[in-house]
Amino acid sequence: MDDLERRVSRLISRISAQIEILAITAVRIAVLPITLPLKLVKVSIPPALHLVIFLSLVPLLALFSISAGILVARWIPTGWSEQVFLQYGHGSTPYAYTIVRDLNTNQPYDISVQLVVPTSQANYDLGNFMTSVTLMSMSNRTFAASQRPSLLVPPSGPSRLLPSSGTTTVTIPVFDSLVPSHSTVRARIEVGRQDGWTNVGKGEGKELAVAQAFIKGNVKLRGLTAILAISPKATAIVTSVVFFCTSTLIALILYYVIAPTFTLTPSDDGTTAGGSRSGADKELKPALRRRPSREIKSETQAEGSGDRTLRRRRSRLSDTG
Repeated sequence: MDDLERRVSRLISRISAQIEILAITAVRIAVLPITLPLKLVKVSIPPALHLVIFLSLVPLLALFSISAGILVARWIPTGWSEQVFLQYGHGSTPYAYTIVRDLNTNQPYDISVQLVVPTSQANYDLGNFMTSVTLMSMSNRTFAASQRPSLLVPPSGPSRLLPSSGTTTVTIPVFDSLVPSHSTVRARIEVGRQDGWTNVGKGEGKELAVAQAFIKGNVKLRGLTAILAISPKATAIVTSVVFFCTSTLIALILYYVIAPTFTLTPSDDGTTAGGSRSGADKELKPALRRRPSREIKSETQAEGSGDRTLRRRRSRLSDTG
């Protein structure tokens, strides 16, 4: 069992080493168009300038990070509103056309019609009316249609005694969780009744008085977008920080791979491209100076012992003779 674990551990370490080598090789190949010309012209940068060069990239990375935060904040879907102008007297009911642009075809919308109507007795007396919305492509192909009844209710109770602005706002929901088929659509809005209220009162045709009309779409967020939309400003800040940290780390890795290409290397005579001796050469000088002195001392001691041996032999020979 232990042998199997060792084999698996060795295999994993080998695979990770190969992946690391492939990654570094891929980065070197990717930056080859930059490094190769500089190698050919023998451009070298002093080591002290590496830090200055890298620090000069920080403002650029910060700018890109802020831009990324803004883009993410804008990417969060938002609602839309378009004012429509109802045409009176051109048909049985007032109608209007408008174009809605920049819709997200993957985003569901709750679409409604908002009417600002005068609080007149004539409008209250009309009773129920219909609001219909038809959504079409730019080639006039209908992909969604809806009709909803509505009713203007006059104020009652103490609210009748309060001062009124003369208008009231009525919101009529027409679509729930609609996913548009096109990013740009044409919308037809009709307000009123097809019979023109001819069966109301004395039979004369009537129309609902409308001061302003809008068609609105509220996004129904879900998943990650719902979380990001809680606070778009906080989302932009967090995105900028994460992007800055990630881009700085990537820049450090790339610079670690590229920087050795431009580092000053000692020449054959021990000097760099700038004419000064390298740090390694300076460190070796004391050792080179100390080493000959020790060798000379040992050689001197060896010579001294040899002379004494020779003198002893000569004295023996003289005594013998």
